[in-house]
Amino acid sequence: MKSQIEKSNFGSKTWLEISRSISHLIYPDHCLICELELLKDASAICSFCEAEMHFTHFEKYTEPTELDKLFWGRIKITGTFALLFFEKGKSTQKILHALKYKSNPVVGVEFGEEIAKRIKSMNQFNDLDALIPVPIHPKKAFIRGYNQSEQIAKGMANVLAIPVDTHFLKKQEHTESQTKRGRFDRWDNVADNFVLRKQFKKPKHIAIIDDVITTGATIEALVRSIHKNYPEIRVSIISLALTK
Repeated sequence: MKSQIEKSNFGSKTWLEISRSISHLIYPDHCLICELELLKDASAICSFCEAEMHFTHFEKYTEPTELDKLFWGRIKITGTFALLFFEKGKSTQKILHALKYKSNPVVGVEFGEEIAKRIKSMNQFNDLDALIPVPIHPKKAFIRGYNQSEQIAKGMANVLAIPVDTHFLKKQEHTESQTKRGRFDRWDNVADNFVLRKQFKKPKHIAIIDDVITTGATIEALVRSIHKNYPEIRVSIISLALTK
């Protein structure tokens, strides 16, 4: 009887492997970033894109990071973290492009999980109550199909078991892209554009989740809105990427 069971299990495993191979031939996996076809059972990112990634390794820093210094003298922040440095033409730009413009929300979830794994060892984040994605206007969410920062937050929540709160903040106006604006133009574009929604359970320590931080104008506007109404709430900043 035992040998028959073993043969049966072996047979099912073999068939499972065969069916997976056939499925891969018909529906091959592709790199999340460049869409190059991947080998069966490979990671979600091809070796070329992975080799180009410029991780910040901020989780290993004992001194203030570039992201910490960006907000010095501007707003009060409890902790900061960015996973990657943004460089034009490199994998980080491809990641953000896939996330924002190629209808690929899985990219955000995948990298959100990686962020969470790295910040687990950082004491400044050990008492977070909620993850707050940078809100986008409903018009932009409708066009894109999702909020890219919310996808990053969802990935983090999968690992950290911290709730994602999409009702804490809202964006009042549909503003133009910040991509080609200078620092002061970016501030004018977002100043007073975020408001706190009423009727929410007030947390003690939140993390604002963003896709990429360049001048920090959007984050500054968000944090000022929060502290204007609730100065006692501690705010941390976590981003997928930071422009060098």
